[in-house]
Amino acid sequence: MSKNRAGVALVDALRKGRSKGTTKQTISPAVEHKRLVIALLTGGLLRLFVLVLFPKLIHEYLSGRVELSTPVTSYKRLQEGLYLSSLGISPYDGGVFHQSPLLLLAFKPLYYLPAVFTNTVFVAADVLVAWLLARIVDMRERQLQQTRHAGVPGETHFTCRPSVVAMLYLFNPLAIGTSLVQSTIVFSHIAIASALYFGIQGMIDWAVLSTAIAAHLSLYPAMLIAPISLIAASNNGVVLNRSRVLLAVLKFAIAVGLLHLVFVALFGAEYFTATVDFTLRVVDLQPNMGLFWYFFIEIFDEFRSFFIVVFQLTALAFAVPVSWRFRHDPLFASVMLVGIISALKSYPAWGDLALFLSLLPVYADLLKYLQYTFMSANLLLYGIGLAPVFWYLWIDQGSGNANFFYAATLVYEFGQISLLFDLGSAMLRRELDIHQPETRTRTVVQE
Repeated sequence: MSKNRAGVALVDALRKGRSKGTTKQTISPAVEHKRLVIALLTGGLLRLFVLVLFPKLIHEYLSGRVELSTPVTSYKRLQEGLYLSSLGISPYDGGVFHQSPLLLLAFKPLYYLPAVFTNTVFVAADVLVAWLLARIVDMRERQLQQTRHAGVPGETHFTCRPSVVAMLYLFNPLAIGTSLVQSTIVFSHIAIASALYFGIQGMIDWAVLSTAIAAHLSLYPAMLIAPISLIAASNNGVVLNRSRVLLAVLKFAIAVGLLHLVFVALFGAEYFTATVDFTLRVVDLQPNMGLFWYFFIEIFDEFRSFFIVVFQLTALAFAVPVSWRFRHDPLFASVMLVGIISALKSYPAWGDLALFLSLLPVYADLLKYLQYTFMSANLLLYGIGLAPVFWYLWIDQGSGNANFFYAATLVYEFGQISLLFDLGSAMLRRELDIHQPETRTRTVVQE
């Protein structure tokens, strides 16, 4: 009997040991909050350190990079607009400044202060984006736990911690470079991230206002009003309530219209031509990481209007179908649209890709469904690595031509588009596994 009792005790001990070994270790909220604060402070101090100690390096090697700043996000052009405004001249008369009046009003007090204040504002803006992304991940995880969101049977739930999401953004070289050249695209990122954050909390008015501000800053984020209105409507306790969605769209139109009237009263109607019309008609064909500039350099003028409509509709037309297809998870539709904006807008930069990549951890469960990760990563890395090299060969050495740089942008764009297709397919496959678990071992072929 004693031997049997000893054997039973040994088996129980082994079972307890195994159960302890397989128990998921959780991190307390206090520890996670501390890690998040450390990540935010480290990322901010790193940027501020480089801006203060190496201004000459940034001015000579980074500030003129077309991969990091564009005619609609350049800080140099913002300074030109501020200078004209200080002389009592309309900043939109010179044909140089093409950014939102919101930036003029925000930076006008900083124009008369030392550069360290401006540096601090750009660093704080980047840190705020990282904090908002961390909060979006945290809020979504809490909502999934509260609603007991259905998952794939037998699946181990995987999530990315808020501190990790903040670090993925703050220590992304693309985001660091964008911050160092002080590209004003970071303020568009704040508006987009704020819209997603307020939307996932169900604060529809603030989400709509943030989307309206983002639209005035960069135009293309206006596409986000469809999924963000769905997020807010579903979080208010009613799923896909059409009246709430229409009300959100109406509020968005009113907010955009009121901002437009204020800007017309302050700067005149020419601001609209210098900002929205400038972006839509692609007036400045300075090379960038997009598809527009090279094509419209080569196209005959009589066909220009037609292809501008085609190119712009290619980007804007995705808003409704993507939002409708993923209407049961509009936050994912928002992430997809951010990626589409990054790939298909008229004046893209590396900062757009940095925001899109930083939103991917929100859906960390989809990573195992991605089939072309290696190809997409290599295309993006090759495009990012070759762009400065081909620019040097073309502009500095004169041994290349525009085809070299445009080839790098094509690789870069193809990498983003392949990632978008892979991400959308991953979500569709996961939905199929949730609703039809018996198909998990089968290969789905679309005909």
